[in-house]
Amino acid sequence: MANERQRTRCRERLERLSESSLDCESIQRETIAELQRVVGFDRWCWPFADSVTLLPLSGLADHDYGPGLPRALELEYSDDPFASKQVLARRANSAGSLSAETGGDLALSSRWDEVMRPVGIGDVAAVACRDALGCWGWIEAYRDGADRLFDADDLELLARVGPSLGSALRRGFMAATGSEPLEASPPGVIVLNSDLTLLSSTAGARAWIDALPAAALFASWGMLPAVVYPVATVSRTPDASNGAHALERAVDGRWVMIEAAPLEGDEGGKIAVTLRDASPTETFDVFCHAYALSERERQVVAALIDGLDTHAVTERLFISRHTVQDHLKSVFQKVGIHSRRELLARFNTSADEG
Repeated sequence: MANERQRTRCRERLERLSESSLDCESIQRETIAELQRVVGFDRWCWPFADSVTLLPLSGLADHDYGPGLPRALELEYSDDPFASKQVLARRANSAGSLSAETGGDLALSSRWDEVMRPVGIGDVAAVACRDALGCWGWIEAYRDGADRLFDADDLELLARVGPSLGSALRRGFMAATGSEPLEASPPGVIVLNSDLTLLSSTAGARAWIDALPAAALFASWGMLPAVVYPVATVSRTPDASNGAHALERAVDGRWVMIEAAPLEGDEGGKIAVTLRDASPTETFDVFCHAYALSERERQVVAALIDGLDTHAVTERLFISRHTVQDHLKSVFQKVGIHSRRELLARFNTSADEG
């Protein structure tokens, strides 16, 4: 068990790591290695988050309940609130454990009882990686059934490093780009049975599924990409109109919108899931939110996306050339880039440096 000095040094190392120039996956893997050394656990998962709907996206994982993941996600986003992702993302205390939140009766958690206990998982600790701009992912750590429970010191450490790790995830998630502009692809549709098993799909859906992260791994487990299951589950809830969608990144850098809705007139509880190119408005909104752009900065960036040069931007916004450059300088600093070409590459479009 780590002492206070070891936990403090761990926190300081992770804060420095989260501010490093390493790519996002390297930061994640080094973070897990450090937490395993100080907190102690073997199995884990670390998905990104849709910061608007708080649904889990792609990510990294090392656990052995892969084939049970669809059911675990369905339970977590329907009737199992104990240390659940959406709860941790919203509340003041961003870290929790099943043992603490069930009063030691882990079987109160349906996802633990049905999916995790059969593979030998004991206590589960989780933290929302949340900074001032939103929640960008979660770390879940699993101890074996024979191991000690996660304690208050473990959870405090996770909560302390959550904000800096959230900022690292946000930067890494937003930085992913394709190598060149891509043409829009036709939407695809998947139809799920009431138990969220695949009933049918279109050819377009197959192409989108193959473009999502870890598609081959999920296929080997006999499941669709993990993001599909919480989106489908939320579509059956009363507040589905506000959250039955998630914005994901494809492996080629495209933004993919995944939406779900129950089929009308169907008494069997079937759900239609649509995968499509995200609209320019959808990608622009998440970009501006992730980098906390001001209203005027949003307007300047929108003008560049529309293909305007500096002179045209000044005419549209009734501001001077110098003011345009000041706004761009601020945007570049927030995004961590150095040119208009880099900025517009985030939207898979071309730049006019004039």
